[in-house]
Amino acid sequence: MAPQKPRKPKGFRESQSGFSGQSADFSAIFAAYNNVCAFTGEALAEAALADPRGHLLVLGSDPLTTDPNFIIPTCPDAIFAFERGHLTIGPGFNFLVDLEWIDPEFLQRLNPIGRLRLPVAPFILPSAAALAAHRLAFMEGTLQRS
Repeated sequence: MAPQKPRKPKGFRESQSGFSGQSADFSAIFAAYNNVCAFTGEALAEAALADPRGHLLVLGSDPLTTDPNFIIPTCPDAIFAFERGHLTIGPGFNFLVDLEWIDPEFLQRLNPIGRLRLPVAPFILPSAAALAAHRLAFMEGTLQRS
């Protein structure tokens, strides 16, 4: 029997790429916040390596943004509380909480000085306009509470 030619794999011939925004490098953002949650101070280094997007609170309406002005590294509990209106950020980066909704255990874990940990200079601060829009929705009670 004659030797057979190696078979070419069938399927797509072009190289495949990930979804838009999936391969973004967020290491500079995590480093600017010292690899800790801006709300609680909990270490994020290992978790961020495994799933960086799962530990980033995105401010504004574009969930795939890579603009550091609209991204805050945080733990999933803080993302849950922020997105559902249990917690917002005041004009001085202070915490404003809805005591009827926020998880008491998470409340205990918040930064004891009552403020968001900010990135080290010269990194960009979180968007004041995006935080103000969230604060307004929080005050009006238009965020999903459950």
